[in-house]
Amino acid sequence: MDIGVSMGRATLDDKLSLRGHDNSVATWTLRRWPSGYQERGQNRLFVASAGAWRGYFVLATDALVNFDDPAAPYTLLFDTRTWTPVRPTKAKPFRGFTYQVPSVGERDGDPTDAIEDGVAREGLDA
Repeated sequence: MDIGVSMGRATLDDKLSLRGHDNSVATWTLRRWPSGYQERGQNRLFVASAGAWRGYFVLATDALVNFDDPAAPYTLLFDTRTWTPVRPTKAKPFRGFTYQVPSVGERDGDPTDAIEDGVAREGLDA
């Protein structure tokens, strides 16, 4: 399953900075559980920032649930070292998360092309 979320530049930079730490796991909370989540196979979290898709993280097979937090009871886990830049493509505005992520052809490209408007510069040129 592929889902997409929107992160601000600072948030994406913060997630990407974890790649150099001993604990490179980061989280993303959701109000509702993505119905397409697969217990087997690969799930990816695509990231849009500044109006364009920038890349994705591979999601862990485990997730956390906390029903005491009604605003965001679901927490996705991912290893920030799995960051894979994609060619920037326009991301239509959305709320929460979307299943409308870049197609396979748009994922193939020169990762250096993922640098646009200075967004998440550190992580997108690696």
